[in-house]
Amino acid sequence: MKRALIRIGIIGVALVAVFYLAGGWYFSGEIDSRALDGADMRASYPGEFDLEITRVGDGTIDLVASGDEVPTALTRRGTWGLRWEGGYGRIQGPIASETPPLGGGGTQHSFEVISGSPPVAGDAAQMDSRAYSQVGEIPIPYQDVTVQGPLGEYPAWFFSGGSDTWAIVVHGNSMSRFDGARAVPIFNEMGFPVLVPTYRNDPGAPEDPSGKLRYGLTEWEDLEAAVKYALDQGASDVILDGYSMGGGVIMSFMDRSPLASRVSDIVLDAPMLDFSQTVDDNASRETLPVVGLPLPSSLTATAKLLASWRFGVDWSSLDYLDVEPEVPVLIFHGTDDLTVPISTSKDYAQRHPDEVTLVSCPGTDHIQCWNVDPSAYSQRIEHFLHSEVGANR
Repeated sequence: MKRALIRIGIIGVALVAVFYLAGGWYFSGEIDSRALDGADMRASYPGEFDLEITRVGDGTIDLVASGDEVPTALTRRGTWGLRWEGGYGRIQGPIASETPPLGGGGTQHSFEVISGSPPVAGDAAQMDSRAYSQVGEIPIPYQDVTVQGPLGEYPAWFFSGGSDTWAIVVHGNSMSRFDGARAVPIFNEMGFPVLVPTYRNDPGAPEDPSGKLRYGLTEWEDLEAAVKYALDQGASDVILDGYSMGGGVIMSFMDRSPLASRVSDIVLDAPMLDFSQTVDDNASRETLPVVGLPLPSSLTATAKLLASWRFGVDWSSLDYLDVEPEVPVLIFHGTDDLTVPISTSKDYAQRHPDEVTLVSCPGTDHIQCWNVDPSAYSQRIEHFLHSEVGANR
C-alpha cells in the first residue's frame, strides 16, 4: 500500500510538472506571438472585419455584428473610423434609426466616406478607433522625412507649425503611426510642429536584430534619435505624446536618455507602464485549451519565466512605475481597457502626484478616450499645455 501511494504521488508530481512545463511553454509562445514578435505584430494589423454593412443611406450607415460578440464601439456614442475593403470612412453615433429596428445588435450611424470607394450593403467592415487610415486623410499638409537612428533610417511624418516647441507622437505595439494621428490636429492647431516617427520593427523602419518588441528597452534609442532630429531642426524643446506601448518607450527614454531634459511636457493615452502587470491582466481572462477553465496565475508565472528564457524578456526592467517624470504628465485611460489595465496608470499617478494628472474615461476601452468625446479630449490637452502646470517651456 505504501509503495502504491508513493507511486501515485510520483505520478501526480510528474503530471503537475508536465502540465506546467507544457502549458508554460505554450503560453510563453502566446506572449511572443501576441506581444513580442515584430513580424506577427505587423501581420495582425488591422485585424478582422467583424461587422456587416446592412444599409447605406444619405449620410447614414447601418451596421450589424457578423459574429457572436458585439463590439463595444458599435453601441457606444462617439466618433470612429470605419474600414471596409477598398475604402475608409468616419461614423458618429449610434443615432435613432428611421428604419425598422436592426436585429442582432445592429445600429445606425451618421457616416461620411474619407477615402476610397463607397461601401454597399453586404460589405464586411471594421470599426477603428484610430479614425485615419492614410496620412493624406489628416487635414494638414505634411512632409515625409527621414530620421537617422541607431539602426539606420527611420521614416517619419512632419507637420509644420509656428512654435519652437515640437510635439513628437509615439505609437503603440500596433506598429501603426495612426495610433496617434488623432492628436496631430490638436497639437497643430496650438501651433506646435508635429513629428510622427517610426521605431524599430515598424513597417519601413529597421528591424531589431532580435526581431522582437522590447517595450522601451531598445526603442527609447529610436525616440532619442527623433528628439535629436527635432532639436537639430531648430526645436528648443519637445512635448512627447505616447499611446499604449509608446508610453513605455517614452518613460524608458525619460529614464535613460541625456536628452530627457529637453522634454517640457508629456501626454499619454493608456500607457504600458508595467508590461508584467499587463500580461497578468490579460492572462486573467484567458482559459485553458480544451477544458475551458480559467488560466491559473501560477501557470502565467511559469509562462513568463519561460518567456524570459526563450525570448529574453527582462520583466523587472519593463516596470516604469517608479520612473520620476520630472515634467508635467497628462494621462488618459479608459476604465474598461482590456489591453492595458487602468490600475497601472492609477498607480503611477499615486506615486507621482505632483507631476501626474490622470483623466479616467468611464466605460471606455483601449486608446478610445478621444473617440467617445473628441472635443473634451482636445480641450483637456489644450488646458494642460496652456496651464501653469504645463507652462514650463
